[in-house]
Amino acid sequence: MKTPIPDRFLVSAGIAFFLIHSMQIGIGILGYQRDIAMAAGYDAWISILISGISIHIILWMMYSMLNKENGDLISIHQRVFGKWIGGFLSTIAAFYFFFLGVTVLRSYIEVLQVWMFPEINVPFVLGAFLLLIYYTISGGFRVVAGVAFFGVIIPSFLIVFLFYPVPFGELDYLRPIMNHSVTDLLKSTKAATLSFLGIEVILILYPFLKNKEKSQKWAQLGVLFSTFIYTSTAIVTFMYFSQTQLEHTVWATLSMFKIIEFPFVERFEYIAIATWALVVFPNICTSLWCASRAIKRTYNFQQRWVLIFFLLTSYIANLIFKDREIINVFISSISKSGFYMLYVYTPLLFILYHLKIRRRHKK
Repeated sequence: MKTPIPDRFLVSAGIAFFLIHSMQIGIGILGYQRDIAMAAGYDAWISILISGISIHIILWMMYSMLNKENGDLISIHQRVFGKWIGGFLSTIAAFYFFFLGVTVLRSYIEVLQVWMFPEINVPFVLGAFLLLIYYTISGGFRVVAGVAFFGVIIPSFLIVFLFYPVPFGELDYLRPIMNHSVTDLLKSTKAATLSFLGIEVILILYPFLKNKEKSQKWAQLGVLFSTFIYTSTAIVTFMYFSQTQLEHTVWATLSMFKIIEFPFVERFEYIAIATWALVVFPNICTSLWCASRAIKRTYNFQQRWVLIFFLLTSYIANLIFKDREIINVFISSISKSGFYMLYVYTPLLFILYHLKIRRRHKK
């Protein structure tokens, strides 16, 4: 039986809100609008609502397994598939979390290159980021959770500026509503779901929450808040850009920040990009913590050495991914993997786990 985690390493149930929300609001919100509008046009905001509802259901499935097991994904795998197959699947999950963190880090560096510093010294910036990540994760899960908390609170002032373009928008761009087929909406929903990736971390960090069953309420509120942010930002974007303009706008959110001016600040998007480091940093830390924790639980390795291995691998991988096309293929592959993990593997694991539990009770 797994040894219980001491109370001094646990965090309150309410922190689940910040952990989930910080994972969902990352680099994707800076330019997801064009992707979701490709299939359903400006009805795509409806797709976000559909995607948000489906994420609530998937999160409920995860908590249903976790509450019964009172463990994490590794213990669920071992119960359903046994030691060897379960260990193999847990290893795949660990590397999924690792690549999720690498994707966010590389995407943010690309934003820095495109919008602020075209000649940025990528190896130096990578090294600085990874050192901070190592320092944070080596402090333990409570430090990671604290970073997630401040990563939501401090940049929250940017939410106000997301609505700045509303007076300059055209409400007619949103009309007529429901002008696309169900198939188009579902295609857009799939694209929108890729922005909601991140709730999977609850499968690893669940044992570190106090009042675990009560934490589901806060985790669901985190998803609800993310849905609100994504939906409102999409509506504002659709009002501000025509569909033709949006087709040629890669970073729609940052483009809207460009119109904000103050007497003392001319390029507000620079402030937004710099502040966004506080948004993506907890995202990367949580992903890499989950990756190293999963390997530690599976193979009983020291988490510190696993973390160092992942950080060195991340450094090399980010230096290799220089070409824009390669970066796009990599990001697309990780996004599709996350989609199948949420909508195919999680429901399948949910069914198999409850069948296993029911069979055990009958015996």
